[in-house]
Amino acid sequence: MIIKEFIKTHQQAIVLTIGYVLVASLGFGLGQFTTNKTEAPEIKVEQAFTPTNYTPTVSGTQQICDGKIKGSKSMIYHLPGGAFYDKTTSPIRCFDTEAEAKSAGFRKSSR
Repeated sequence: MIIKEFIKTHQQAIVLTIGYVLVASLGFGLGQFTTNKTEAPEIKVEQAFTPTNYTPTVSGTQQICDGKIKGSKSMIYHLPGGAFYDKTTSPIRCFDTEAEAKSAGFRKSSR
């Protein structure tokens, strides 16, 4: 008898609550049903981008560029006899010609 009275007095709230629960569960179920379950493609090491003008160096080692054009970390190349040639102690790349340095993306030192 108490349950019947409770339902009569709170009938509108009960119907609204049941409606919200049904709509929410229907929306969630349809969302799960309609989504594609595709996985991201696996990227292989062979497919990764590798720059063509990059010479990797191991940290702590230096390239010896005796009499050659030195390429610094700042992407500037220094010619033998230039102001910063001797100060470039850790070149990341050595070049035989200025054309090679320019094609690798380096710019000429201003001094």
